[in-house]
Amino acid sequence: MEIRYEGIKAYLEALQPLQTKVIVEQADTLASVADLMAKAAKQNQRIFIFGTGHSHMLAEEGHYRAGGLACVVPILLPSLMLHESAQVSTKIERIPGLAQILLDRYCPVSQELLFVFSVSGVNALPIEIALNAKERGMYVVGVTNVAYCKVAPLSPLGKRLIDIADVLIDCGGVPGDTIVPIPNSQWRVGPTSTVVYTTIWHCLVTEAVFHLQMNGVEPPLYLSSNTPGATEHNQALVQSWSKRNPHL
Repeated sequence: MEIRYEGIKAYLEALQPLQTKVIVEQADTLASVADLMAKAAKQNQRIFIFGTGHSHMLAEEGHYRAGGLACVVPILLPSLMLHESAQVSTKIERIPGLAQILLDRYCPVSQELLFVFSVSGVNALPIEIALNAKERGMYVVGVTNVAYCKVAPLSPLGKRLIDIADVLIDCGGVPGDTIVPIPNSQWRVGPTSTVVYTTIWHCLVTEAVFHLQMNGVEPPLYLSSNTPGATEHNQALVQSWSKRNPHL
């Protein structure tokens, strides 16, 4: 079917090839990370997710949702989210030492996984979280726009996520995130990171679940609450994980 609305067409034509490229070209890396996730689930270890700004949505996307793993734990702080005050959240994420306070709340242990989502890959708190996690012996998976990360101005920490993460996943896109030029304007519209982030995440979860199934392990998956038997099934998972996930 032909799309006759130019803005919709422009975004779709820019986004779809990017999604495919990101997944196809990094399939081996994604499979390796998914294997680590499967092993974590099998061993009842946690898989943490962190991001600031709009990247914090990935922490929520991985948490307590239909088709999601119960061992996934979001690292959340309401004052870092945009709904309370976008400007204040930006200031808070630049407070030195906040990463240690955040991680202390979740008591992570060596070898647990941590996903750090950061579009620019240079913001202070995601960098500090990654560094602090590595000091604790955690395995850090960085998800960033590599092209953007290479040119974005550094925070006072002087580090980039691409240089810290144990393994890196590129969400693709362009510096600045927005990909569609606006006719007769210097600006662009159509950010790609959130859509591609979500594609990456659910590819990883699905592959991890396949790994578990092939090894005869029942995946600890949440069901949609509107399906038969979901309430009892999900409650059992919550009871099992609530002591190690403060958001349950």
